[in-house]
Amino acid sequence: MLRLELADLVEGGFEIALTGLKEDELSRLSVGVGELEHMPELPDGDRSPLRDMTFFLYGDQFGIVERAIARATKPRDPSNPNRSPQGNALAAVCAEYLERVS
Repeated sequence: MLRLELADLVEGGFEIALTGLKEDELSRLSVGVGELEHMPELPDGDRSPLRDMTFFLYGDQFGIVERAIARATKPRDPSNPNRSPQGNALAAVCAEYLERVS
């Protein structure tokens, strides 16, 4: 709930620093993550190391995926070239799943 409220504040132009939350706390909540603003643009038609994916989720699927990503989101390892906490979390969830079913 807190993440949703903070995201609404950011979207409304509120200066998120006034909440008193530290940057790492906001990053864990995936709110106002400044480093995501510096993600490079993906070239059209190029298979660069950075790729994006879009999913359509139905009903409760969204909440399930959102909770899994929230639980798996950790502060970014500086040696990891992917600056997206959510992308890293999704990759971790998928890797754990693949280990279990292999």
